[in-house]
Amino acid sequence: MRLGPQPGEVIDRDRPLTFTWNGREHSAFEGDTIASALAASGVRVFSRSLKYHRPRGLMTADAHDPGCIVTVDGEPNVPGGQRRITPGAAVTAQGVWPSLRFDVKAVNRLVGPALSAGFYYKTFMRPRRLWPLYERVLRRFSPGGRVPPVPPAGRYEHLHVHPDIVVAGGGPAGMAAALGAVSAGARVLLVDDQPQLGGHLRWGASAELAALQQLRSDVQAAEGVEVLTDSVVTGRYEDGLVAVVQRDSPEGTERLIKARPAQLIVAPGLIERPYVIRGNDLPGVVLSTAVRRLINLYAVKPGKRAVVFTANDDGIAAATDLERVGVDVRRVVDAREGGDVVRVRGRNRVRAAECGDGQVANCDLVVMATGWTAPVGLIAMAGGRASYHPSAARYVPAAEPDGVLATGGVVGDGCLDDLIAHGEAVGQEAARRALGAAQSVAVPALEPAPHPALYSGRTDGIVDFAEDVSAKDLRAAVEEGYDSMELVKRYTTVTMGPTQGKLEGVNAAAIVAAVSGCRIDEVGTTTARPPITPVSIGVLAGRHYQPVRRSPMHNWHVAHGATPLVAGEWIRPEHYGDPAGEVRAVRRGVGIVDVTPLGKFELRGPDVPKLLELLYVNRWQALAVGRVRYGVMCTDDGVVFDDGVTARLGDDRYLLTATSSGATAVGEWIERWLQTERPDWKVHAIAMTDAYASINVAGPRSRELLGRLTTGVDLAPEAFPYMRVRLGEVAGVAGCVVWRIGFTGELSYELHVPAGHGLRVWEALLAAGDNLGVRPFGIEAQRILRLEKGHLIVGQDTDGLTQAYSAGLGWAIKMDKDDFVGKPELAWQRVRDGHLMLVGLQPVDPSIVPPESSQIVEGGAAGPRGRAAAGRGRIVGRVTSSRYSPTLDRSICLGFVAPDRAEPGTLVTVLLPTGRRVSARVMPQLAHVDPEGERLRV
Repeated sequence: MRLGPQPGEVIDRDRPLTFTWNGREHSAFEGDTIASALAASGVRVFSRSLKYHRPRGLMTADAHDPGCIVTVDGEPNVPGGQRRITPGAAVTAQGVWPSLRFDVKAVNRLVGPALSAGFYYKTFMRPRRLWPLYERVLRRFSPGGRVPPVPPAGRYEHLHVHPDIVVAGGGPAGMAAALGAVSAGARVLLVDDQPQLGGHLRWGASAELAALQQLRSDVQAAEGVEVLTDSVVTGRYEDGLVAVVQRDSPEGTERLIKARPAQLIVAPGLIERPYVIRGNDLPGVVLSTAVRRLINLYAVKPGKRAVVFTANDDGIAAATDLERVGVDVRRVVDAREGGDVVRVRGRNRVRAAECGDGQVANCDLVVMATGWTAPVGLIAMAGGRASYHPSAARYVPAAEPDGVLATGGVVGDGCLDDLIAHGEAVGQEAARRALGAAQSVAVPALEPAPHPALYSGRTDGIVDFAEDVSAKDLRAAVEEGYDSMELVKRYTTVTMGPTQGKLEGVNAAAIVAAVSGCRIDEVGTTTARPPITPVSIGVLAGRHYQPVRRSPMHNWHVAHGATPLVAGEWIRPEHYGDPAGEVRAVRRGVGIVDVTPLGKFELRGPDVPKLLELLYVNRWQALAVGRVRYGVMCTDDGVVFDDGVTARLGDDRYLLTATSSGATAVGEWIERWLQTERPDWKVHAIAMTDAYASINVAGPRSRELLGRLTTGVDLAPEAFPYMRVRLGEVAGVAGCVVWRIGFTGELSYELHVPAGHGLRVWEALLAAGDNLGVRPFGIEAQRILRLEKGHLIVGQDTDGLTQAYSAGLGWAIKMDKDDFVGKPELAWQRVRDGHLMLVGLQPVDPSIVPPESSQIVEGGAAGPRGRAAAGRGRIVGRVTSSRYSPTLDRSICLGFVAPDRAEPGTLVTVLLPTGRRVSARVMPQLAHVDPEGERLRV
């Protein structure tokens, strides 16, 4: 079915290639999509539908094609109408068994009446004990491809950019908008989902191709325009964030670009919609734009004998293209002259078209050109509205939200000059708004042209081609009382497939309106939510390019065999080969750990106590110079935000520390309150995280070690007791802050050393403690030590819903203070019953370490074979931290439990990921080692 050279073709005939389709080799050219390459080889069936497993062929021949979702080299759910073919690619159909041609699951077509809309709400509910069996059967019929055991090779990354304007759509209006914006001095990011700019001009006649060449040349020559092709704007989010997925980026497989433009210009053009009649889902029923793409871009003959049903000039243009390449156009049925097609005949492919006048035309291709849908999703996501134009039979933007403008076909119709003029004016206006210019730009009107309202014919057909939802299903839903479009969506799953309503949304609304006896605009459409097109999991999980931060001791850690741990922006030593041995060294002698990433902020000014009283739940006014206090920060809803210690170094000088993971957020939190809520307070907050290298010296011999290197600080217990701070000299380095605090549960000191001297002090500690058995320990040993002591970690032993009383921090909350952040919510939580409580847990079997996040459930302990002694039960808690304790030679945990299970001695049931249940006992306190705290205070 490959044609000779076409004027606008995008394939490179000098670069042939081969690939396989379901194991059989096929040929193609570079520039072919998977769909065009297969169509050129004569393939008509690409997939099977979700519910009935009916054969599906090409319909749109682009990224929205519901019938061409395939697996490529193990990567599932690839849009074959968008993805370009590569040499040696292994392309397979998905969701079929044993083959695409003979799919046993097609038996569903025989039981179709029993699988009507909403059947899943009425079936498989009882008897409840058989649900596991039902679930296994239903899984075999689930749509989509299989996730491979080994991820496909590829590189995924994230990038942040800050253009003045993002233009979503590279058709003539989008290109003109970019040029208009640049002419007004703006920096523009122009994004288009096709491999080349041009929109509908790419498959046009010679005049349109000439105009396209000129526009492309102008864009290429314009300074200030960055063009991303084969990319798509997937959504607009809070505060104007625009997400762009760039496929086949120069640096990798896919890239997620997070843009923050001052203005977004939406220029997606129009999407052609299908016509709902019986047989409209047969392979061989295509849209006019698909025909023109296949012929003019990929030099593919779509069929041999065609019937064209049209209500606009695009259908006539498609018929002209078909005749030009030798397709026998049997009939052109024009709805504007009263014509109609009422049924497409065939079983697994098109055989004939039955026309409204009773004539039947034998054919293998039925071309539909019955109307357009304006993709207003990006505008709706930003808070804009769309209104229905009955005369044009489509929705158009009714109100553009702040920061968003629209141009091109999504707004209205016109000749090429009209589209370019409108786009250029919109681009200039967007630049004016982005750059803050005063004089507004006059934007010419662009109105939608009249068009017949053609949605469905005299016979029932498929509305949602991915979900197998028919017009009959929609009528049944309305008759059962689901007369809201959102309820119809959920009851029938219409618009819930990969196309997300782009092809079927308006048709579905029209059918629901007809059954309900109301207008289409009264029914409305379903809500548009990002992402506007499917995106890969890989790109969402891609690498974030951000600063990599290393402590001054990093090279020493590497040289001494430390296993690196990526902790946010920091590279930290996880362990030095033996975490258990590192724990024992701290408990028995002395160890040192690099804690440089701790957030550190110097606060100066007379109003620092006011700030601390506001941000922390506990009191600070009476903190004396030289003393240290532990504090807990909560957000406005009482959720634990961060914790740490703050020392008073002088009358108006404090040093506040935050968790390593929360340091950046705490800095922003402090500035928010000082700059927006309490700008009158006299406080200077200075970020000092990078200014100090921080070292924790821990263990029963830590005082002895530190005494060998410290000058100007009396380390005697009575002179320097627990929770105190001193300034002095360590290893000859002046200006060190020495804290008597401990996260490990042992006597310990935390040193904040000027960063340039961090390595010097680190090595001096190791040299001075050689005969004391000093040993460096990593983050894993520190986590074990803190868990033995029962110290929680914010963000691990808490989550985004954990309020302070749930975390066992009630002792720190001073409700008699006048005010602090989160006080109203905590006052409510204090008297509320039912919230989970953080407790210490010890598994009854000391050898079992339940993985973190294991659920705590109702029911008894496991039987002799590890099976549940009772029913599955509801979730009543979870394990937040768990390790094997070298000190106690047993497993230990922290976890949340329901209040009726928080009493010490209570046995709870932990459900392991394997399905096995084990018992654990609630401890009287969070600490597993030294609950009285004697080791800290010696």
